[in-house]
Amino acid sequence: MTSTVSGATPARLEAISRSELFASFLKMGLLGFGGVLPWARRVIVDERRWLSDREFVEVIGLCQVLPGPNIVNFAVIFGARSRGPVGALLAVSALLFVPVGVMLLIAMFYEQVAGNPWVRDAIAAASAAAAGLILGTATRLFVQARPPLRGMLTGGAAFVLVGILHLPLLWVIVVLIAVAVVAEWRASR
Repeated sequence: MTSTVSGATPARLEAISRSELFASFLKMGLLGFGGVLPWARRVIVDERRWLSDREFVEVIGLCQVLPGPNIVNFAVIFGARSRGPVGALLAVSALLFVPVGVMLLIAMFYEQVAGNPWVRDAIAAASAAAAGLILGTATRLFVQARPPLRGMLTGGAAFVLVGILHLPLLWVIVVLIAVAVVAEWRASR
């Protein structure tokens, strides 16, 4: 397998067994209520040491410009890079199996209690906790990955163009990808 994130050797990713891959993504799916990304980083980078922080950020960066949920994109990419198409299927299936089942049960239960003010307050509290997890993970990744200045400028430009100036996301992504590719190409020369 020749396609890897920069720095990740094909042998390191191919050494991951199908059962390890499935169990790791199942764990992420089980623990990741309110956001799987913090758990994905913990399992992939801290516990298993399959990727470095920088490699993890590179894959997540790619996942963010692809359509679909970032963590599902991550499971597909990581699974495919480690065990091919079967790995992609295993990672996504493991990641989604328990949460989909639990959400079906919760949806049936919520239908019965949706009007209760305590339930609404509990959901608001859980949302705040999830936002905190995402901010904490983003801060940790930023500090540990130490992105180059050109990467921070690209991210800042995206924030200003989309978040403040309200330009269309698709066009901003297309332009900034082109700019980032040229900047990386020039920096690598």
